[in-house]
Amino acid sequence: MSTAPLTPVSVLDDAEAKARAAACAMVPLLAATVHAQFPTGAFLVVARHETDYDGEHLTPDSVRDAQGAPVWEFPDVLSHTPPLPPVPAEVAALWAPYDPRESHTLLELAERIESTAPNTFLEFLPPELCTAEEIRAEDNGGRTPLGIPLAPSVCALHGDECPRGHADQSAPVG
Repeated sequence: MSTAPLTPVSVLDDAEAKARAAACAMVPLLAATVHAQFPTGAFLVVARHETDYDGEHLTPDSVRDAQGAPVWEFPDVLSHTPPLPPVPAEVAALWAPYDPRESHTLLELAERIESTAPNTFLEFLPPELCTAEEIRAEDNGGRTPLGIPLAPSVCALHGDECPRGHADQSAPVG
């Protein structure tokens, strides 16, 4: 039997590794984009819902500040969401051909990241920032929301010299 027309399993392993690396690299883009849109936001909160057919789907919930107060709340129907605030042109260019001012675009990227390696790159919302409703739901078997941190230790847009305070400059760089 000739194995010439067959592809080794390592090809799939390599492709999956590249996909995981790309998904990991998208988290800072998502965070920097939402932080540019909502500078007082500390977390993009994404709700997780179980489904019968594919296990889980995500919906954007809100952007919350460091104390857990909502800065922006997404409506239940994303098609009813007005465009989000604009982002700097250099950030918008990284989204091409998509528009980061569209809520569904942000959600689709979060879904793509999560589906590439579930429970790997997107963090859970810290318990102290969960609402009473989210805590009750989790106590009753519900899903913990995801909380994507928006303010890295170094600003993804401006580096160490961030003029807009996009990053906690007191945090260690690492």
